[in-house]
Amino acid sequence: MHEAGIGLALGGGAARGLAHIGVLRELQAAGVAVTHVAGCSFGSVVGAAYVCGTLGELEDRIRTLGRAELVRYADATFSGGVLRGDALLDELRHLTRGLHFEDLAVPFAVVATDLESGAPVVLRTGSIAEAVRASVSVPGLFAPAVVGGRALVDGGLVELVPLSALRELRPPRVVAVDVSSQDDVWTRAATRARLSVGGVRSRWRRLSEAATDLVPGRVFTLLAAHARTGEQGWGLVRTVLTAFDITEARLQRGTSHFQADLVIRPDVRRFHGHQFDRAAEIIAAGRAAARQALPVITGTAAASDPVSRSGAVPVPRPAAGGGMAG
Repeated sequence: MHEAGIGLALGGGAARGLAHIGVLRELQAAGVAVTHVAGCSFGSVVGAAYVCGTLGELEDRIRTLGRAELVRYADATFSGGVLRGDALLDELRHLTRGLHFEDLAVPFAVVATDLESGAPVVLRTGSIAEAVRASVSVPGLFAPAVVGGRALVDGGLVELVPLSALRELRPPRVVAVDVSSQDDVWTRAATRARLSVGGVRSRWRRLSEAATDLVPGRVFTLLAAHARTGEQGWGLVRTVLTAFDITEARLQRGTSHFQADLVIRPDVRRFHGHQFDRAAEIIAAGRAAARQALPVITGTAAASDPVSRSGAVPVPRPAAGGGMAG
């Protein structure tokens, strides 16, 4: 695996995705060639920085990012999300140097979710920044990104680790980096009965009724209408409820995490998705997991090595024609 190189599938996990930086740093230090990359959600941000040659810039920026700077992204809207995402897109254009997928030396794929169909969309052409903007569009927070006439949101809704997209790139070996957690907001919401889709719809109706007593009727009516009919009809409420539906469907069909040659799981269980202020610790967790996985990656691990305890889980290659849908 060491000589031929590896392909990395970088999963979502919000701030936990900072561990991907540590994984890539450790692989670089060990001379492991990462020849193909796929990313979804925050994994697409780190993957884009790697293939565009700006990983160091991203790391420096994240380590010094303060709450005051986060306010710059607060371009408010009610059209499908609290934030329009224009400021985020500008930042991504800077991070990716305005490059397109066709400009890259390392094959790269970004996974987003089509709100209309609930299906994954693999983006491999055009603007990298626009693709990443789509993949990180957390429903309800950022308005959906319109790409090719489709309303796209967070790729992590349909595939926590973008293994299907990575396989399409045909890397020598498939390595998944999983930083997901059952504490993920959509997973948590979809698996708790009190926050079922029906319950959320019921709560929204009750909130609407109550709000008309607290807010001048005309003002609330305008806000609610805007929230329902945002970009291409994807208002805030419809976007969030659809995200619940998509997440429930993903949970029911299971995941494809284990259809890989190796799964690296940084120990990021103690971190929450919003804790970007703990970047140094999360990045260090990624480095530690990759370091412990190196004997497996380079082919120097003894058969008796307890690699599963280190966060690296080697998985036999599935038989031809086998594998899970994802």
